[in-house]
Amino acid sequence: METEAINLKIVVILSIGFGFASIFGYITQCLKLSPILGYLLAGYVIGPYSPGYVADLAVSEQLAEIGVVLMMFGVGMHFKWEELVSVKSIAIPGAIIQTLVATILCTFFLHHIGWSIEAGIIIGLAVGVASTAVLVRILTDNSLLNTTEGHIAVGWLIVEDVLTVAALLILPTIAASSHGKNISMGDISVAIIFMVLKFAALIGIMFSIGQKGVSYILLKVARTRSNELFTLTILALIFIIATGSMLIFGTSIALGAFIAGMVVGQTDVRQQASANSLPLKDAFVVIFFLSIGMLFNPSAIMNNFSLFLGILGIILIIKPLVAFLIVIAFRYPFKIAFTIALALAQIGEFSFILAEEATKLDIIPDIGYDVIIACALVSISLNPLIFKVIEKVSFFMQNKLGPSTTFFDAKYKLKPSNIALVVGYGPIGQTVIDAIKKIGMNPIVIDRNIDTIVNLRERHQEAVFGDASHPDILEAAQIKNAKLLIITIPEINTSVNIIENAEKLNPNIRILARVRYTHDQHLLKNLGVDFVCCEEEEAKKVFNIELQKFS
Repeated sequence: METEAINLKIVVILSIGFGFASIFGYITQCLKLSPILGYLLAGYVIGPYSPGYVADLAVSEQLAEIGVVLMMFGVGMHFKWEELVSVKSIAIPGAIIQTLVATILCTFFLHHIGWSIEAGIIIGLAVGVASTAVLVRILTDNSLLNTTEGHIAVGWLIVEDVLTVAALLILPTIAASSHGKNISMGDISVAIIFMVLKFAALIGIMFSIGQKGVSYILLKVARTRSNELFTLTILALIFIIATGSMLIFGTSIALGAFIAGMVVGQTDVRQQASANSLPLKDAFVVIFFLSIGMLFNPSAIMNNFSLFLGILGIILIIKPLVAFLIVIAFRYPFKIAFTIALALAQIGEFSFILAEEATKLDIIPDIGYDVIIACALVSISLNPLIFKVIEKVSFFMQNKLGPSTTFFDAKYKLKPSNIALVVGYGPIGQTVIDAIKKIGMNPIVIDRNIDTIVNLRERHQEAVFGDASHPDILEAAQIKNAKLLIITIPEINTSVNIIENAEKLNPNIRILARVRYTHDQHLLKNLGVDFVCCEEEEAKKVFNIELQKFS
């Protein structure tokens, strides 16, 4: 009976929670706000601090743990050192200085009102890191993701993520100090060194033996071409690595999932792994934000309003101001400085994870968690609205003070694309590749045969493993920058899905496709395909030519 009651609670939470999340997510989307805000508000509606239905918080938190694992896996999967390296000269010092200023101010402010120094440091680190989901969404909505400011902002955020991961690593040591244990600076230093050595051992093992083992397993499973088995294997590896990291090396399960993502992200099947885990990650991440919203307590904020305003002021004023001054100091234009500053003027998922872990270890009081949630709600709400002033303020500053000398190098500028995507590397695909190279275009192959992909990469041919009908696979193959898409596979249903997703991602792309039957030819032309090669028509022509020889 008890098991049935728990199962019923889970079903009810998922039914009502997803229902409200869909409604509020849709509303915030229509208002040009982040859907994360909608999920947080939906969580508040079904939480204990609002009237009406109250979801079981304990069950929600257990489901949210899965969301944390999958979210951190996704962050690890998309962690790209090359993005950081390209803007390291500004992103690294900028993120470190901004986080340091936020941490120092939070520590002084909270210590002044009677909080511990350890609590101030953790709150400072939590408000120092911006939300990846919100930042990427803001930049994408404003067509800035592939610009100078977009590259810097993403690189800046990567450094913030690394700093937060480091904070997660030393939380147990900070907890021991905050609980009044007689710990000297020498003891703290030894504890930190010991933790770093354990973490280094974990990284060393995972990126040597572990990576080879994970790659071997995924390659074996990929050869079966079973989508369900591949997804199951990905999930198994995520949770095995995350749990093993926690039990053996003492890391948090979130950090273990992040490492799992980095390991899988180095394999030849990374794009398909990301695509397969994305739907599950999206669902459980919604549950994560729902559970966060359920903890939002408005009365706690009103009773501690000065604390709330102080932390919010650091997020919305101090953080962007410091970022702006840093970017200007590096002699970038005003528009770039404003864009980066305002894009980082919010907090999100990493802030929640860090604050939640600190709350569990009794480093910060419950009110600290409430303040972080409230500040996230406000900053996520205001960020898209504040972002709209960039053009007006930037234009005013440029007119008053003149254009600033730019430190921006030409290597960041978008160059005209010459990419042609080829779906399928059979005999026809191979012929098409040769023809593309002859006309001076750069071909990128998408194929579901992992051995084909590995062989192509060994020959220095760009190739992506995965199902081209999935939008994430097309994006990984640079569909948004491609001029041409050539579909050499004959399966009509797959081709239709590829075409529809391709045209959504890149409306200007030209498409050439192959079909078996004449009636399919008309279907693809109605979808806007520029040229369709029909095997049935070609066969008729060949037979007519051959039969005329016998007349």
